[in-house]
Amino acid sequence: MQEQRIEPNRKKGHLTFRITAALFILSAVFEIISIDTETILFGAIRTGTIVIVYHLFYIVLFAALGFGIWHAKKWGYNLVFVATAVYTLDKIQFLLNQQAIETLFAQATAGYESALQAQGITAALFMQSIALMTVVVIVCWWGFAWYTYWRRDYFK
Repeated sequence: MQEQRIEPNRKKGHLTFRITAALFILSAVFEIISIDTETILFGAIRTGTIVIVYHLFYIVLFAALGFGIWHAKKWGYNLVFVATAVYTLDKIQFLLNQQAIETLFAQATAGYESALQAQGITAALFMQSIALMTVVVIVCWWGFAWYTYWRRDYFK
């Protein structure tokens, strides 16, 4: 069996950061696809121009993260922490708007209430699931920020 040689110029974390960069670019693409999808902002379900601006912000943020991390730019390193803070604040404001989330759930499931209840899926269970998933995603962002700090030599 032949030994595989690792490129000597690669720093630790190279593959992790490359995969992450690709996923950020993919996230930007998904934001483009859903550019006019309504979202919860500041206590209400928003549509129209404000939603397009919201999604454009995330398109630029995710694309910049992808590029900055892929090319190991110093500003990419700094942007990870800025993006983590911004994303955390965005998701906290999302979680604090329970009434808007319930309204969105009611709109999305209109006509399927009996089928969902037959499966044991209630609005309360849905709300708990959304809250838990949102907290897990925030923790993952902070975990990546910690990993980025730990592997900060990659960006030098």
